[in-house]
Amino acid sequence: MRPKKISHKIFLGSGVTTVLLLGIAVFEHLTNSPDSSIEFMENKPEVAEVQPTTVPNRISVTFNGDTRTRMGFNWYTGNHYEDASVWISTSDDLQDPIVFDAEGEAVTSRYAERTEDGFFIFFDDELGYYTDQDKKGPEWTSGVAVGYLELTDETEYVYKALATDLEPDTTYYYQVGSESSGKSAVGKFTTSGETGDDFTFVQYTDTQNAYWNEHVHNEAIYGADTLEKAIDTADGPEFILHTGDVVETAEVEDEWVDIFSKSQRLWMQQPLAVAPGNHDEHALHEGTPLQIDAFNAHFNVPVTNDAIDGGSYYSFDYNGVHFVVANTNDNKVSADNPEGQALGEEQLNWIRTDIKRARDAGAEWVILSFHKPLYSRSYHSLADNDVQKVRDEFMQTIDELDVDLALQGHDHVFSRTEPLAYVSSEESVFNARVSEAGEIIEEENKSTYISPEGTIFVLPHAAGTKAYVDLYSRSLAYIHDMRTDLRWMTQENVNAYNDLFAFGGQPQQEEVFSDSYANERQSLVQSFAVYHVEDKILTVEMYEVSGDLSENVERSVDKVHEFEIIKE
Repeated sequence: MRPKKISHKIFLGSGVTTVLLLGIAVFEHLTNSPDSSIEFMENKPEVAEVQPTTVPNRISVTFNGDTRTRMGFNWYTGNHYEDASVWISTSDDLQDPIVFDAEGEAVTSRYAERTEDGFFIFFDDELGYYTDQDKKGPEWTSGVAVGYLELTDETEYVYKALATDLEPDTTYYYQVGSESSGKSAVGKFTTSGETGDDFTFVQYTDTQNAYWNEHVHNEAIYGADTLEKAIDTADGPEFILHTGDVVETAEVEDEWVDIFSKSQRLWMQQPLAVAPGNHDEHALHEGTPLQIDAFNAHFNVPVTNDAIDGGSYYSFDYNGVHFVVANTNDNKVSADNPEGQALGEEQLNWIRTDIKRARDAGAEWVILSFHKPLYSRSYHSLADNDVQKVRDEFMQTIDELDVDLALQGHDHVFSRTEPLAYVSSEESVFNARVSEAGEIIEEENKSTYISPEGTIFVLPHAAGTKAYVDLYSRSLAYIHDMRTDLRWMTQENVNAYNDLFAFGGQPQQEEVFSDSYANERQSLVQSFAVYHVEDKILTVEMYEVSGDLSENVERSVDKVHEFEIIKE
């Protein structure tokens, strides 16, 4: 039985804060929970005040325009400072810095109620109040034992700054903040160089830390450790590409604070390029408005066509390689998008114009990134209705524009296709066939494609602890049992879809997959991919990171797959 949704007021310090009694979408009555350690309280524990932060936090440095000469900065504080700035220097001690002014804007952040000790306060209408102190086990990590909680509105300030007129191919050091309140630690980034200069970047995805696991099985720690291993493996990449679902519930600011605090040191070593995921606009309670501004409040990325809709879409060039970041949250029904496709017509038209312009300017490589996959080894790619509505048009666009790579997220499995070419819906329900152009050299765990035609779709599992089953390696009966929305598939469909892939799988072989397509957010195996571009050669390596961080041991890193594209 769900508690009634009510609105009331509580007092925090000297201010009045309106709160809503909200809940997560999946809730099972706690009397059926296997967790017998829950101690219920008749009276609500004393709620701790949210303390305003004076030091810059939730700092992100992102591409925003010409990567040779510009860089975007974003951070939060609890108070407003008129002298907020970014200091940038070619010296690591910030001597003779260039100073760029920042603009601060008041925002309303929604924090979960906690005890004085920092634990979340949950509520069940029949049993009372309880917290997450000393809790563990799958009923907690999966969210089954999580009840309703209240959110408090807190005014904070988001600062955005844009550094311009920088020198290409130059390493800069920076601090953000203000003279009056204090500055951040020193971070660094390197501007892009000349067309054809080699570079390396890392892709990881779906860090997706859930607030209810902050004290139970902290998912943000696994995301941060995976990124640290990726940076070390890539030997200092030029930038990090995240393909969405940075957090689980965008409305709960605690999750943004958690992921930023765990990854802050790493994110400040190089710029980020981030694609918005569906969870990056999720509200806490099903049926309440989506948080369509949350992504852009935390990342200072370009906003093309003034379109902020659970994120934004944009592009950038790095050493002559053209990157397009699409927004698959563009699925709200509107005059531009009457069917509610994952991408509206305005965005699709922009993608076409943008990539054509890049090709005309001589771009050797075009890399497209987006969250919701067209081709993956788990259910989302064939079950998400908004993706199905745009599949034909989007795949045709990708093929006609000769996109080299499409980097995806959303489905938490390894997926890597062969080079795919577009076919009509009459020929294939998947709108793709394996391209026969070019030459393939097969070695152990590595494929080399020489002058291929078609697009390779890549998804490097996930950097968080939530995992999905490699669905299409299972029986047709299993597919039908797990996902009723895929009961249209025949064995012939499954075989044809599997033929599109060169590599895939689930890193962890968990017993839970015997009767579920998702695990209980306890995976100890995370993943990332490293991309190296050297003129006409592009190499992709996919890695697993495994080990239990609660055991305080060094986790292992293993390469599981590699492929290379050579253009002659």
